[in-house]
Amino acid sequence: MIRLTSLLRMRAAHTGTAQRASQLRHLHLSDQPLMLLALKQTGPAARPLAVMLGTDPYRPQLLLAPPSGSTTPMLAALADAVTAYIDACQRHREHLPATSNKPARWRYTDAPQILVPNPQTAQHLKDLGDDLRFRSVDDQAPGARAVQRLGHWLTYLTDRADLAGSAALIPMTSFLGMHWISGQSPLEDEDLATLLAWIDPPRHAASGRDAALEAEDPATHRPAGPATDAAFDNDHLAPLFDAYARARRQALGQEQTRTLQELDRLLATYLQPTWDLMWQAYTLLQALPEAKSTARRWDHERTAFTDECTYLTQDGRPRPARDNAVAAAVRLARMEHTAATLAAERAADDPFVRAELRTTGEAFGGTVTTIDPEHTLRGPSGRAQWRPRLIVSTPDPMPMEPGQLLACHTRPNARYKICEITPADGDTLVELEITAGMGTIDRPNHAVLPEAGAFLVFTIAPGHYRMPEFPAREQTPWTHGGPPADHPDHSDDRGEEEQ
Repeated sequence: MIRLTSLLRMRAAHTGTAQRASQLRHLHLSDQPLMLLALKQTGPAARPLAVMLGTDPYRPQLLLAPPSGSTTPMLAALADAVTAYIDACQRHREHLPATSNKPARWRYTDAPQILVPNPQTAQHLKDLGDDLRFRSVDDQAPGARAVQRLGHWLTYLTDRADLAGSAALIPMTSFLGMHWISGQSPLEDEDLATLLAWIDPPRHAASGRDAALEAEDPATHRPAGPATDAAFDNDHLAPLFDAYARARRQALGQEQTRTLQELDRLLATYLQPTWDLMWQAYTLLQALPEAKSTARRWDHERTAFTDECTYLTQDGRPRPARDNAVAAAVRLARMEHTAATLAAERAADDPFVRAELRTTGEAFGGTVTTIDPEHTLRGPSGRAQWRPRLIVSTPDPMPMEPGQLLACHTRPNARYKICEITPADGDTLVELEITAGMGTIDRPNHAVLPEAGAFLVFTIAPGHYRMPEFPAREQTPWTHGGPPADHPDHSDDRGEEEQ
């Protein structure tokens, strides 16, 4: 665990109040997100029990699956609600002019954002999407095509959730955990009720710790799903399920209807507290100022959504159940890139994040003592290059080595290279050379030069990213999804090896 995070967690445990871990909000929040709570039945994987969803905090929609029998009607209603929300994001477009590497194109001005209570709900939706998108479409069955489309969108949204910085589908506990540190363990933070009690306790509670203990009371605690509480299953769900099964066997239609109505009221009462907590968390997060880089990431989210809508219109085939070797490598490279980009942008935007990086040796802060604005070098062609230098005195430990490229929050387009590290009395002197963002000798950018005495924080600069070149699937061996083992190309390869 990171040193500063540990300190904040101990301070929260000592004071009984959650501690701020971030000054800014680093994920986009839609003005009208789709809140979604889900419960699943014990037994068959991903078999839904109930879903509460909506964009209005005062008018949630509850969808209920029967205890036994087909869940298609409930899933069709869920598909209608989710796709109606997604279709509403496609009402308006914007024109994007051509750039040096992209032609002119258009993009939707909005994108869907679904907020769920915890990572377990996101995984449940992923499992549900894997199941639904492969269902055969029977035009005679009402809602079959809509259910398959729902599976497609659930797969898209949950895949986006795996990318750092994406705001398409966000577990609320993870979102809150980016900005507050509680006095309980990270595992306990996955419970929305207790985490929110630490962050925003009710007025009658003496502290967040007392509110969290109250929220853990078995008599009043309601899990946020998708799994239900065992006691709730035994004491409430099981009798209703048995009554429904008995009425179904005896063909008692009125009794079945009455049992479903009781189940509807029970689950609405069960989910309502979590629904209210979700909107409470949304209000807290919306009040945080948004980081500058968040807008860029949301633009990318809208681009990805536009591309997915185009794919669904032009092709629409479901994603494979398992990625082949090349697709898995591409996905892994994209996940690594988005994680590194988000970390760099958070460090550039947020002083709290920079403070945390200083405790791990991934950043250092210091005072500018000397500036050499006239320093030049001879480039490979023999021409003089302007490379101003400065010396920073830092009290921080310096595990970095000469040659390391750095970035500074005050000048995000500039880059600095460590030339020399010299231990001094109490502090360390770090000589830096500006290597990017300073212009040329003929057209220098003097704004990049700091003033003597300025306190700056330098973080490790993200490396220049270029997506690796991966082979086409047909160019990989049969063990990695390429041509079958009896393909002529592979037969020739084996023959050459044997010779």
